[in-house]
Amino acid sequence: MHGVDRLHFDEAWYGYARFNPLYKDRFAMHGDPADHDASKPTVFATHSTHKLLAALSQASFIHIRDGRNPIDHARFNESYMMHASTSPQYAIIASNDVSAAMMDGPGGEALTGDSIREAIAFRQMLGRLHAQFDEQSDWFFNGWQPDVVVNRQTGRRTPFHEADEELLATDPSCWVLHANDAWHGFGVIEENYCMLDPIKVSILTPGIAPQGGLMPVGIPACVVTAYLARHGIVVEKTTDFTILLLFSIGITKGKWGTLANTLLDFKKDYDANLPLEQALPKLVANYPERYGHLGLRNLCDLMFRAMNDLKTTEMMSRGFSTLPEPDHSPQEAFELLVHNQVETLELSQMAGRTVANAVVPYPPGIPLLMPGENAGPADGPLLGYLKALEQFDRRFPGFTHDTHGVEVEDGVYRIACIKNRGSV
Repeated sequence: MHGVDRLHFDEAWYGYARFNPLYKDRFAMHGDPADHDASKPTVFATHSTHKLLAALSQASFIHIRDGRNPIDHARFNESYMMHASTSPQYAIIASNDVSAAMMDGPGGEALTGDSIREAIAFRQMLGRLHAQFDEQSDWFFNGWQPDVVVNRQTGRRTPFHEADEELLATDPSCWVLHANDAWHGFGVIEENYCMLDPIKVSILTPGIAPQGGLMPVGIPACVVTAYLARHGIVVEKTTDFTILLLFSIGITKGKWGTLANTLLDFKKDYDANLPLEQALPKLVANYPERYGHLGLRNLCDLMFRAMNDLKTTEMMSRGFSTLPEPDHSPQEAFELLVHNQVETLELSQMAGRTVANAVVPYPPGIPLLMPGENAGPADGPLLGYLKALEQFDRRFPGFTHDTHGVEVEDGVYRIACIKNRGSV
């Protein structure tokens, strides 16, 4: 099969992969460039060097490896200039050079190796604590990672938190997602298709049952995120029951030790139902009538029941499992937006309407709807998920969702849609 002529990879958080053997052949520009000839696809890869390397904010690379049907570089640059400043910020460019120099030679493997080992140490510590509390029929946070590690040399199976650190740091098979493994929940997937990146640590809060569905009691991750922020710890992303942290270059045991202690403090305060005016004083100051009478566990219980009623986790899964119908290409939708052939509608008005811009809930930061796609029926999975988010945001001010393409006015979601023919 001939396949496509060009492949585009968004490796924004993955610019370090080439510099550590753990990620061998699992990135866009893998292998020796000399082995890539005109019979293979032309490959594009973007790397946000400001995210997990040492560059200044906005610093990024676009890497291109020519193959079939390549784009002339002068033509590519002209297209790029339409969407970027033609007045370069040399400090940003210099920081890209510094990041590249840090990865050059043995330094790259050493720096990335340190990050990987620190992430593994934190993951195993979290796993040990979870196991200890579980033996006492008590709860604690856990990490999203394999339950068991298999040593390919000996065949020995070991609980993740007891596995050899060197094995975890050097053998990618420890991180591969296998078909029907309960820990990842993706069911039947192609063998060796993908692996978990050890430095991207997801902390799981109680709430999701091992077999799927919600448990009787749960702790919404956004409450834990607010508690961590109160203690000076800023996380990367938060979903209903996961908290993502990035173990970038420079993370030390001292830093993640503070995180571990704060998670233990949260457990203590949750179990004691510490008043929110002590646990989250800024939240109470901003919304005294909503939260002033609640304790930390009270808030978690109220929010968990709302998530159960609104089915936010289920609706997210359904929404992102649905492929919307395109009424226009993204380019056509943008042209209509430029010519003001759009109107802003509430969710209750959007059944069967075509969105003019992308609708991107964060997280996961993946478009639910692309420009030109149809929002579907009023009770469909796309509008259903957005309505669930809207209702949640109204019930819990201070914990509102961040959704690109959505304007919020007095708690009402509004989205730009292409005008129907005949509309004024």
